[in-house]
Amino acid sequence: MYIRTWVAVIRLLVIFYFVIFIKAGSADINEKEDPSEGCTIGVAAGRATPDGRPLLWKTRDGITIDNEVYYQTVYPLDYVCVISAGVTSYSWMGVNEKGFAIINSASTDLPAGTSGMGNGSLMTYALGYCPTVAAFQHLLDSTNLSGRQTQANFGVIDSTGAAAIFETAATQYWKFDANDTIQAPDGYVLRTNFAFNGGGTGGIERYNRTCDLISDFYAGDSLNYRSLLRYQMRDFSDYYSNPFQVPYPGQILPTLPNGYIYTDVSICRNSTISTAVIHGVLPAEPANLSTLWVILGQPAGAMAVPYWPVGPTPVASNGIPTAPLCDQANLIRANLFDQPSYPNFINTYKLRNGLGAGVWETIFPSEDSIFFATDSALQAWRLNIPTHSTILAYEENCADYALIKLEHVYDILTTIFPENTYPLSKNARLYQNFPNPFNPKTVIRWQIEKNDYVQLSIFNMAGQRITTLVDEKRPAGSYQTQFDASGLASGVYYCRLQAGNIIEMRKMILLK
Repeated sequence: MYIRTWVAVIRLLVIFYFVIFIKAGSADINEKEDPSEGCTIGVAAGRATPDGRPLLWKTRDGITIDNEVYYQTVYPLDYVCVISAGVTSYSWMGVNEKGFAIINSASTDLPAGTSGMGNGSLMTYALGYCPTVAAFQHLLDSTNLSGRQTQANFGVIDSTGAAAIFETAATQYWKFDANDTIQAPDGYVLRTNFAFNGGGTGGIERYNRTCDLISDFYAGDSLNYRSLLRYQMRDFSDYYSNPFQVPYPGQILPTLPNGYIYTDVSICRNSTISTAVIHGVLPAEPANLSTLWVILGQPAGAMAVPYWPVGPTPVASNGIPTAPLCDQANLIRANLFDQPSYPNFINTYKLRNGLGAGVWETIFPSEDSIFFATDSALQAWRLNIPTHSTILAYEENCADYALIKLEHVYDILTTIFPENTYPLSKNARLYQNFPNPFNPKTVIRWQIEKNDYVQLSIFNMAGQRITTLVDEKRPAGSYQTQFDASGLASGVYYCRLQAGNIIEMRKMILLK
């Protein structure tokens, strides 16, 4: 009884704060904490997606690299959202218990006011008070009169199937409805950091690239949350919006080795700090099954995890003071962007080396497991509504699983890829062991094209060195070495050949 009374009092105090303090025009400098924000966003109506459910997505760019997934309960509507760690006043992408979801991209070509709600506080207010897109539009109508500090494109969906982007200035807005066949012929609307009614061109390279990607997804009937998370959020392209191959075999700058690409005009940038895809529901489905997929950290070195607006988020996603999932992703990020003099360049050979030990070659299969399990869970939940505790337990399992996998990725990066060693040429070659799978012995063939110091080692999945088979200087030539795994358990292992600064790797499977 007393607990409920105090919760009601807290809710009233929060409402008083918003109505009197924020709507009266008090500005908070924390809302401007990300002046470099340059996000890529999109919304798709159900008519554009294979399953008929709307989608909303955002790649968040900024300078605050510590992000968390936070569950808010002090407003009339509970919601789950992405915040800068510890800053609960501003939401940057989220969904509430009624299935209303919102994201934004900064659009500084729109005129902003000097008072009223800004981008982050408006999204917090909308998540806490708006059950539908229509209610959000009413909020914009009412604050047109009082004024706002907003300079943004706001993307929104809800459980009725509504889907739109609102270009929002201080005292006016323009709606682009994804269900309008004239405004959105194919059922989706895209933006970066300019408004069609603002006249700017911020993020035009990213805009052109996302137009190409989403058009391809739509044409291939694959505009779904998986394609967005796997390909849109991890896409690299150049100034002409042409995609980079990963790994990139060439050399962009003469001062950097092969494999480094410039990311500042890509959707996946050095400044990308988190991403989200909201997978909505059909009108007849429970609204709180709207799924917020979040990648905490730079998406090239992080994993997607699902969340729902039904209760507190896992410790892995909302730690004190920071989220362990984001902390681990930030360690991987620093290892991928490993040239301090060139902070916008990423080492693509660490992402995918074709030999089984790249970041993506480890992350993607694990992420696919989460995708598959979540699809199965949602299919069951839509037929039989689960308890909130069931959903939260599943959420926690996914987050913990992702954290373990990211810890393994970091171990592999820091033990198998020493600093400043990159596959610059084929002066050394490691061939696939035979037989493979094997039990318990296999033969490893390798060659070097010049006299060099050679180290041939075996690692486990955690990146720990199991044994070193060769550790000496050898003349140029072809060699074979036998590996006896009698004392090891079944599983995946890596064979790593290093000759000078050249590294070659192969995945080996021991089956007993």
